[in-house]
Amino acid sequence: MLKAYDTFLQSEVSADLAAPNGGLERYRYECARCGEEVLLAAANSKSVAPHFRHRVYNNDVECENYLGQYGIISTDSRSRKSKSERAEFYFDKSTKMFYLGLRLSDDEINAYEQRSTIFEMRTSIREQAFFTLQINNRNFEPDAPRMIPIEKFSDNYFLSNTHNNVKREYGVFKNDSNIPIFFKIHSKNDSNYKAKLVRSEVLYTNVPYFIAFQGQDSIPWDNRLPIEIMIDGIFRFETMGREFLGMVLTIANKTSKVDDLVSSWGYRLEAAETLALLWPPASLVDDVSIIESNFAFLYSSFELQAYGNINVHSKDIFRLTNGISKVIVEPKIKVFKKNAEAIIKKKEQHPSAFDKVSMMEESASTYTVQDDSAHFIFNRSGAVPLGKGQTVSLAPRSEVTNPRQSRGLVFVNRSKRSKNLSR
Repeated sequence: MLKAYDTFLQSEVSADLAAPNGGLERYRYECARCGEEVLLAAANSKSVAPHFRHRVYNNDVECENYLGQYGIISTDSRSRKSKSERAEFYFDKSTKMFYLGLRLSDDEINAYEQRSTIFEMRTSIREQAFFTLQINNRNFEPDAPRMIPIEKFSDNYFLSNTHNNVKREYGVFKNDSNIPIFFKIHSKNDSNYKAKLVRSEVLYTNVPYFIAFQGQDSIPWDNRLPIEIMIDGIFRFETMGREFLGMVLTIANKTSKVDDLVSSWGYRLEAAETLALLWPPASLVDDVSIIESNFAFLYSSFELQAYGNINVHSKDIFRLTNGISKVIVEPKIKVFKKNAEAIIKKKEQHPSAFDKVSMMEESASTYTVQDDSAHFIFNRSGAVPLGKGQTVSLAPRSEVTNPRQSRGLVFVNRSKRSKNLSR
C-alpha cells in the first residue's frame, strides 16, 4: 500500500515521502483501511518502490492491494481507524522514576468515556493488569501525555483498553545489565530534565541521551570508552525495587571505534538533523511549544516535506533561505525527521473576563457624593469615609474612589472629573 496513517504526525503519509525521513519505530504507522500496524518497507531499495505492508500476523490481502486515491491525503485525526493508545516511555530526572506517557485525542477521550473504557497495563499478556485507569476527561487532556509512574519492573509491558482488548507489547528494559537503555533528552536547561525512550535502533551524533543500567555500580565499558563519547552527571537511583546507574551521554563524532561500541549495544549511529523554532517566542508545556501567532519561522537542516516530515499542506510552507521556512500554524503542526521533532501549537484565545469600561470627563473643582455607596477621601490624616450629599474640594492630585461600585473607580482632580458611566 502507498499510504498509511502516521500516529506521530497524526495524518496520512505516502510511503515515498516517509522513507527518507526515518520512521522505523514500532506502532508508528497504521493501515489507513483497517487500523492494524504496518511497516515501512523497501525504504532504501533501488529496485522496489517504498511501500507499507502489514506484519505477518495481521496480514490482510485486501489492505495490501489498497493504493489509496492518488494525491489525496487526510489530515483529520478522526480518520484514524485504530483504537490503540499512543504511548511513549520517559525518565524524569527530578523524581528519578520511569513513566508511561499516554496520549489520546479529544474525540478518542469522549468516545472512550461514553463506553466507560478502562486503560490497562500488564507485565505479561496473560497476567492481570497491575495498573488501570478510567479514560475520561478528568484523567486525560486532549493530545497531552498523561504521565503514569511505572511501579512494577518488567522487560516488556503490554498496554490495552477494555474497548478493543488488543494487548500491544512495548520493550523497555534489557535482559543484559551491561547494555544501556537510551532515552533522548528533549531539553536540558538545568539539572532536571525529561527524556523519552528511544524505540528505534538508531542513535544520533550531538544529541544528549540519558542512559540507564540495571544493578551496576560503575560503567561496564568505561575502560574502552572512545574520546568521542562524553559523559556527564553519573548518579545512582532506586525505583521499582531495583537499583540503577544513570548518566547523560553525548556522541560527538562517528568513528569506527564508536560504531563498534554502539553496535555492541544493539544500535547504529547516524549524523543528527537540526530543527529550531526561530520565531515567535514560545512557552514549553510538556513537549509542546505554545506560540501566540498564526505562523512560525523554522530552521531545519532538511527540507520540510508536506505530509512527509511535517503534517501541513505544501501551500502552508513558505521556503525562504538557508534552511529557513515560514509555516502556517492552524492550530497545531508536528515535525519529525530522524532525531529532529517538534510540536508547535497556537495558543487558544479566550474572551476577556472584563467588560470594556466607558468613561467621560468633565471639569470640576468639587465632588459631591451622589448615593449611599461607600466613598473615602485619602489624605495625610489617613482615609476618611464620605456620606451621601457630602461635598469635597478637589486639590491637585485628589482622588475619590468607590471600592464597592460594580465597575471600576472614580478618579477626579481639581480641573477634571472622570466618571464611570457603565453600570
